[in-house]
Amino acid sequence: MGVAPRKPSIIYDRQNSSFSGIDSAQLPDDIYEKTACFHTSGITLALSENVRETAVEMIGRFRAAGARISFDVNYRANLWSEEKARETIERILPLIDILFISEETCRRMMGMSGTLKEMMKKLSEVCSIERVCSTMRTVKSPKKHDFTSLIYDAAADRYCEENPYTDIDVIDRIGSGDAYVAGVLYGLLHFDDPMRALQYGNAASSVKNTIPGDLPSSDLAEIEGIIRNHNATGYVSELNR
Repeated sequence: MGVAPRKPSIIYDRQNSSFSGIDSAQLPDDIYEKTACFHTSGITLALSENVRETAVEMIGRFRAAGARISFDVNYRANLWSEEKARETIERILPLIDILFISEETCRRMMGMSGTLKEMMKKLSEVCSIERVCSTMRTVKSPKKHDFTSLIYDAAADRYCEENPYTDIDVIDRIGSGDAYVAGVLYGLLHFDDPMRALQYGNAASSVKNTIPGDLPSSDLAEIEGIIRNHNATGYVSELNR
């Protein structure tokens, strides 16, 4: 855990783990027909060549069966090179319906230029991606962040955005990106509404920062209450009574 001026540091201890030996033959064939949305990330693709090829195969099979494909680029320099990551991710971009990618990854790993909105729209147009999502975090110190995000909706050719959550008291930021993905996917799968999805994603991510450990512990009622408070214009109670 970091405290200013020391940054937080991440150690990945995944080499030769049981997951690195996963094979699609180990999975039941009926999962492809029963799945509405399949999500994976660049961290998964980076773990081993075997995992990488299995994930690419599964993306193709899920898409062929009619599932929507969600992918978080989630590039981690500690796990693989920019060149290998770009080569692999470019293989699957045309298969993705919902893409999560940061501005830094667009510029560095993907070699793109322009504003964040321009890069998101270009990815959508070139790869026929329905929704492109990008988080925007302002780190004031390791313990104080602002957070919001941006979603480009290709069908409507519009950007969804809202005012940031400010001065978040950060207990543990690890997992807040996954919490954002979970919130966005909940909004898209339940309501097919990118603005509502953005609100769920922003709230879920912001709250995860306040919870120790990799996993959030908020239920739907708490997240929806946080969204209401964030959008309130009048008095908001400081306690849930």
